[in-house]
Amino acid sequence: MTVSVVRQAGAVGTWGDMRKQEQLLSSLCLAAIAIVVAQPVRAEEKTLLQSPISTDLLTQQPLTTEAAEIIKVTGVRLKPTAQGLSIILETPTGRSLPAQTFSKGNALIADIPNTQLALPEESFRAENPTEGITSVTVTQVNANNIRVTVTGETAAPTAQIVQSASGLVLSVTPETPEAAEEVDIVVTASRVAQALEDVPRSVTVIEREQIQQQANVSPSRNLQDILTNLVPGLAPSTQSSINSNQTLRGRTPQVLIDGVPVRSNFIAQPRDLRSIDPASVDRVEVVRGPSAIYGDGGTGGVINIITRRPPDEEGIVSRAEVGVDFSTTNSADSFGNYLEYSLSGRQGNTDFLAVLSRKQTGGFFDAQGDRIPQFAPTADTETLNLLAKVGVDLTDEQRLQLTFEHFDANEDFGFISDPIVADLPGIQKARALQLDNPELIGSKRPGNRNTIVNLNYSHENLFGSRVQAQAYFRNSPIVTTPDDLRPFGFVDPGVYQTNVDKEAFGGRLQAETPLSPALSLLWGADYFDEDISQTIEVFDPEVFDASGRRIFQKTRDVTYTPPYNFNSLGLFAQLQWEVSDRTSVNGGARYERFGLDIDDYTAIGFGQIPDRAIEGGNINFDDVLFNLGAIHNITDEISLFASFAQGFSAPDFGNILRTPPDALTSVENDLEVTSPQKVDSFELGVRGNWSNIQASLAGFYSTSELGIDFVDSPVGFEIVRQPQRFYGLEATLDWQVGGGWGLGGTASLIKGEFEDEDGEYLNASSNVAFPPKLTAYVQYKTDGGWLNRLQLLFVGDRDAGFEDGSDPVPIESYTTLDYISSIPLLGGRLALSVENLLNEQYIPVVNQYFGGFGGIDEISNIAARGRTVRLGYSIEW
Repeated sequence: MTVSVVRQAGAVGTWGDMRKQEQLLSSLCLAAIAIVVAQPVRAEEKTLLQSPISTDLLTQQPLTTEAAEIIKVTGVRLKPTAQGLSIILETPTGRSLPAQTFSKGNALIADIPNTQLALPEESFRAENPTEGITSVTVTQVNANNIRVTVTGETAAPTAQIVQSASGLVLSVTPETPEAAEEVDIVVTASRVAQALEDVPRSVTVIEREQIQQQANVSPSRNLQDILTNLVPGLAPSTQSSINSNQTLRGRTPQVLIDGVPVRSNFIAQPRDLRSIDPASVDRVEVVRGPSAIYGDGGTGGVINIITRRPPDEEGIVSRAEVGVDFSTTNSADSFGNYLEYSLSGRQGNTDFLAVLSRKQTGGFFDAQGDRIPQFAPTADTETLNLLAKVGVDLTDEQRLQLTFEHFDANEDFGFISDPIVADLPGIQKARALQLDNPELIGSKRPGNRNTIVNLNYSHENLFGSRVQAQAYFRNSPIVTTPDDLRPFGFVDPGVYQTNVDKEAFGGRLQAETPLSPALSLLWGADYFDEDISQTIEVFDPEVFDASGRRIFQKTRDVTYTPPYNFNSLGLFAQLQWEVSDRTSVNGGARYERFGLDIDDYTAIGFGQIPDRAIEGGNINFDDVLFNLGAIHNITDEISLFASFAQGFSAPDFGNILRTPPDALTSVENDLEVTSPQKVDSFELGVRGNWSNIQASLAGFYSTSELGIDFVDSPVGFEIVRQPQRFYGLEATLDWQVGGGWGLGGTASLIKGEFEDEDGEYLNASSNVAFPPKLTAYVQYKTDGGWLNRLQLLFVGDRDAGFEDGSDPVPIESYTTLDYISSIPLLGGRLALSVENLLNEQYIPVVNQYFGGFGGIDEISNIAARGRTVRLGYSIEW
């Protein structure tokens, strides 16, 4: 199930022309000096979570500055919660208590050193305090150590260690069949550790069990498809590898993997969500609405993909999975297979994880049995993904972790979209044209790759602050499928393919400093540096024709988008104030400085467009953004929240430089479109969280004076800057009915508008403002673990864009139904899933939009998959 909660982000800004190495070094040194002078103060009571920068979510230890002093425990209180039980150990003036936990049989044991019981009785004991827990005892095991023992009915409970203003809290969850169905309402919604009751922003958290479940439905194992079914406010998937049109609340989201930005300044052929296999993902956190929390790019929100982590217990764990999938409308050419193996373990202070997965995807077929052509296919591809982690606990408070993630998708381009549809009357469904054993000579195989090296260091108590540092490197080249533009009148470049190279490095340094029991400060610095270029490989048209459209022999490379450097440095501060035990307020600011560096270059013109010499240069600009949010807990179950947040995005300089305006002859003197898209967002919402029901309702409004849109032109897409506004409603519901039954869903209603030259607001295109989207599910899980789930996706009609001239055709609605089933078998789990169970024939929203223009664009009018079946088996030992 999807927990939808809400979170306030840090605000934002920009960076400049100093040498990038000197900037990074100096900012890190200044931040380190500032940390040294910070004073240690205990934090107010809250459920601690790990920030996404290091991705360990639920294992933080409390801060302690009194290690050698004997602390008296003056009281023990038990408080039932939606997840189980809170055990509160009271100390004078809320003294911090260190604790170490481990399991033995059905018991969870927490040993607390340097403590003595000061109770009326010698010990504390409670029988059956809540469902799933048979007893809780607190005893003095020796002169200076207390032991808390929590015994579960069927297995040892799990617990989070929480610092409280009154002492120490163990937040215990029993391991029972019913508890396994409960939703963990604690989420990580920003880069600062925050309790649920403190987050005034809409957030959707998708846990690993859900990711595995939804990955079984998608034959391409594409995160686009997975998030479509679970995240309100997110546009429907195109079922391709490109996610440029999958907006979040009408705007582009920032995508990160463990806090490393995947989104590039150059958005050509973006594969942000096609950069990692779900096998390597532990959870996905989606902050909905504009956010400056990670700097540039989050005008629609933030999608943070958090990778799997090693086990908490000593020992070695292995997992293996195999699977096959096929289309029921044309099974012969559609068979695909999947293999996965993971190995993880912990020994002493060292842990490791390795996940290797391979997916061979067959052809995709629509409900009518026709093969589906794709420009950026997920069909007819082979993907390999490797995730490797090594972590070392340097001390009880310090940890160092190295992560390597590599994703490689190789496309079999034996089928392209047939250009004949452009000559047929009416709007035609795109057709597949087979190339007989195509061969590339002197060129690269099409596909996309993503490699990330990520080093993290954390210190839980450096002079009273929790400090995290991160350094990363990312390389993500893209090679497009070869294409022939001659049928559409483009003799030059004719037969070609494009290569996009994006290489980035950066770092983050942040500190969480308690200022008082009710006030804490998050502050730090981020640096990002990216080198970008795009080339076109032109193939010999005579060889191509003579070989029967089979041989692609490269004749030359053409620099299409000139190499350029984009960089930014951000400084931020965020305050969290616990006004009372029911009300909290947070707010902050972020300053960002951007830089663009480019040498002199020639803008390439094709056909009738001549080449142009452009003088390069260096441009710097900056900005400051703010945020403010508040939340009030009316009861223990119901919360009201309100927030104002700003997000921003630098212009896509690659598109500007590739097809510069006529007046641009010098980047440094003539490039005027340098102001980032700055978005102001307002949100009001209510959230309810009962023992078996979780629900939310939020209304939002976002506006930008310099909105960014792309319009089709004879030279490709051009950037248009104009005022934009988006507003709408989102709702979520998850209900654990009881007896193994559960149901729920989401609703997304969004309206997008732009201001024309006459000052009138018109409806935005369906390319950004998608039609109403509803999702629903019903599931049943037996006591033996057999799960059955039906889930529905409904995308409504939309003709508002067509009536205002933004859409070429009205958008038609569609409804799909998926079936998911899994059952324990031979120590593992057997899974069966059916995508598009009713075999609905439809065309995704964005494909309808582009295909509706007719002519060359009809090759984009691509249908969705028909009924597709997957069978898989997984086992862990």
